[in-house]
Amino acid sequence: MRNDYADAVLRVASLVGPGRVLSYGDVAELLDAGGPRQVGAAMSRSGEAGGRGAVPWWRVIRANGTLPEPLAAEALEHWAAEATPLRGGRVDMARARWSPTELDFAEIDALAEGLSRGGAPKRGTPLV
Repeated sequence: MRNDYADAVLRVASLVGPGRVLSYGDVAELLDAGGPRQVGAAMSRSGEAGGRGAVPWWRVIRANGTLPEPLAAEALEHWAAEATPLRGGRVDMARARWSPTELDFAEIDALAEGLSRGGAPKRGTPLV
């Protein structure tokens, strides 16, 4: 996987505030590159095992409001600590989805432009 793509994914993840989430597909859409699987791969390869470095990995999740089983219990602890809206043990995506500010959009757009200049594939194109 391209390091610039993984770095862009992790930067977007770091913008998401406490109690808020994005789906893997949301991140790909914001960057206009890759897709949910590529974002998931970037998250899983970052930092420590399971993407548990300095990036708030529990804030980028599946569209159904869950994370892979090995991360679920730890994520629930983070979600509870941050008062992330839950519904039946999952994140309530309708209530918890993060909305970027204009400043966030400016940073995300700069990341996306950097990816497109670097020849990163557009959305839906395999990056692995």
